[in-house]
Amino acid sequence: MKKIALVFCLTLLARIAFSQEPMEKIMEGRAREMYRVISLDEPDAWKKFIKDNYTKALIDKPMRSQIEGGSSANSQTHEGNIEGKAAMYRMLHNDLGGGKISTLKITGEKVDMVVNGNGAVGTISLRFSKEQPYLIDGLGVELGN
Repeated sequence: MKKIALVFCLTLLARIAFSQEPMEKIMEGRAREMYRVISLDEPDAWKKFIKDNYTKALIDKPMRSQIEGGSSANSQTHEGNIEGKAAMYRMLHNDLGGGKISTLKITGEKVDMVVNGNGAVGTISLRFSKEQPYLIDGLGVELGN
């Protein structure tokens, strides 16, 4: 009986270990594809990526961008729909498109991706859902020179 319990425990641990690898590969693939799509000047490609890779909750959530410079700050809200997200992709395309990913770090359900593009450096932080198909459930971007 102890051998059966031991085999069961080892099998369970192996499944857990192997199930993490595909999740991380999927997260990395989505992050890399997101940056590839941002680099395109094609709003239809941005919208398709958003529709296929974001959770419905993230698509429906209004997003805010804040630009700080000197003594002033400019804040803008993007609508909670695919069009609003595509407007945000336009800004990311203008600031970071056409560059390269310099680092990509996965921690749990989060991916931090540092990119160099168009003379700017930025960190794109993505949070993924915990269940398959591991869609993007949160997004943050920080730009710096």
